[in-house]
Amino acid sequence: MGAIDTMETFFEKLNSGDRKGALDLMDEKAEMRVHVQGNVRTLRGSEQIGGWFLRADAGLKMIPGAVREMGNTYEADLLVVRPGAPSQHLDATFRVEAGRITAINVSPR
Repeated sequence: MGAIDTMETFFEKLNSGDRKGALDLMDEKAEMRVHVQGNVRTLRGSEQIGGWFLRADAGLKMIPGAVREMGNTYEADLLVVRPGAPSQHLDATFRVEAGRITAINVSPR
Protein backbone atom coordinates (compact mmCIF):
# COMPACT_ATOMS: atom_id res chain seq x y z
CA MET A 1 0.00 0.00 0.00
CA GLY A 2 1.47 3.38 -1.04
CA ALA A 3 1.39 6.71 0.76
CA ILE A 4 -1.84 7.88 -0.91
CA ASP A 5 -3.69 4.62 -0.20
CA THR A 6 -2.45 4.46 3.39
CA MET A 7 -3.38 8.05 4.12
CA GLU A 8 -6.81 7.80 2.48
CA THR A 9 -7.52 4.76 4.66
CA PHE A 10 -6.16 6.57 7.75
CA PHE A 11 -8.40 9.64 7.26
CA GLU A 12 -11.42 7.51 6.34
CA LYS A 13 -11.10 5.51 9.56
CA LEU A 14 -10.26 8.53 11.74
CA ASN A 15 -13.15 10.62 10.38
CA SER A 16 -15.68 7.79 10.74
CA GLY A 17 -14.80 7.50 14.43
CA ASP A 18 -12.64 4.37 14.11
CA ARG A 19 -9.61 5.92 15.81
CA LYS A 20 -8.23 2.52 16.81
CA GLY A 21 -8.42 1.35 13.18
CA ALA A 22 -6.62 4.52 12.05
CA LEU A 23 -3.90 4.01 14.64
CA ASP A 24 -3.38 0.43 13.48
CA LEU A 25 -1.78 1.99 10.36
CA MET A 26 1.03 3.48 12.50
CA ASP A 27 4.39 1.84 12.83
CA GLU A 28 5.12 0.98 16.46
CA LYS A 29 8.27 3.17 16.33
CA ALA A 30 6.60 6.13 14.61
CA GLU A 31 7.45 9.71 15.63
CA MET A 32 5.12 12.69 15.62
CA ARG A 33 6.23 16.30 15.90
CA VAL A 34 3.62 18.85 16.91
CA HIS A 35 4.50 22.54 16.55
CA VAL A 36 2.48 24.85 18.81
CA GLN A 37 3.21 28.52 19.56
CA GLY A 38 6.93 28.30 18.84
CA ASN A 39 7.41 25.06 20.75
CA VAL A 40 7.86 21.57 19.37
CA ARG A 41 6.76 18.41 21.10
CA THR A 42 7.94 15.04 19.82
CA LEU A 43 5.87 11.96 20.58
CA ARG A 44 7.62 8.63 20.08
CA GLY A 45 6.04 5.27 19.52
CA SER A 46 2.55 4.26 18.57
CA GLU A 47 1.49 4.34 22.24
CA GLN A 48 2.27 8.07 22.74
CA ILE A 49 0.97 9.04 19.30
CA GLY A 50 -2.11 6.91 19.77
CA GLY A 51 -2.82 8.61 23.07
CA TRP A 52 -2.74 12.00 21.36
CA PHE A 53 -5.42 10.89 18.88
CA LEU A 54 -7.47 8.86 21.36
CA ARG A 55 -7.66 11.72 23.92
CA ALA A 56 -8.83 14.19 21.29
CA ASP A 57 -12.40 15.45 21.52
CA ALA A 58 -15.17 13.15 20.29
CA GLY A 59 -16.10 14.14 16.77
CA LEU A 60 -12.53 15.05 15.76
CA LYS A 61 -12.20 15.17 11.99
CA MET A 62 -9.12 15.82 9.88
CA ILE A 63 -9.94 16.68 6.29
CA PRO A 64 -7.01 16.75 3.87
CA GLY A 65 -6.87 19.33 1.10
CA ALA A 66 -4.16 20.39 -1.36
CA VAL A 67 -2.51 16.97 -1.15
CA ARG A 68 1.00 16.50 -2.50
CA GLU A 69 2.30 12.98 -2.81
CA MET A 70 6.05 12.70 -3.14
CA GLY A 71 6.84 9.00 -3.19
CA ASN A 72 6.64 7.82 0.39
CA THR A 73 5.84 11.31 1.72
CA TYR A 74 2.28 12.66 1.83
CA GLU A 75 1.87 16.41 2.42
CA ALA A 76 -1.47 18.10 2.96
CA ASP A 77 -3.19 21.18 4.22
CA LEU A 78 -5.38 19.67 6.94
CA LEU A 79 -8.62 21.17 8.12
CA VAL A 80 -9.13 20.02 11.70
CA VAL A 81 -12.70 20.18 12.98
CA ARG A 82 -13.69 19.59 16.60
CA PRO A 83 -17.21 20.16 17.92
CA GLY A 84 -17.36 23.26 20.10
CA ALA A 85 -13.97 24.58 19.01
CA PRO A 86 -12.79 26.79 16.15
CA SER A 87 -11.55 24.86 13.15
CA GLN A 88 -7.81 24.92 12.41
CA HIS A 89 -5.68 24.66 9.29
CA LEU A 90 -2.48 22.69 9.74
CA ASP A 91 0.41 21.91 7.44
CA ALA A 92 1.00 18.18 7.77
CA THR A 93 3.59 15.78 6.44
CA PHE A 94 3.27 12.02 6.79
CA ARG A 95 6.00 9.55 5.93
CA VAL A 96 4.75 6.11 4.89
CA GLU A 97 6.90 3.02 4.54
CA ALA A 98 5.51 -0.40 3.55
CA GLY A 99 1.93 0.76 4.23
CA ARG A 100 2.73 2.00 7.75
CA ILE A 101 2.90 5.62 8.94
CA THR A 102 6.42 6.10 10.33
CA ALA A 103 6.53 9.87 10.90
CA ILE A 104 4.10 12.78 11.25
CA ASN A 105 4.89 16.49 11.39
CA VAL A 106 2.07 18.99 12.02
CA SER A 107 2.28 22.76 12.38
CA PRO A 108 -0.20 25.64 12.24
CA ARG A 109 -0.53 27.44 8.93
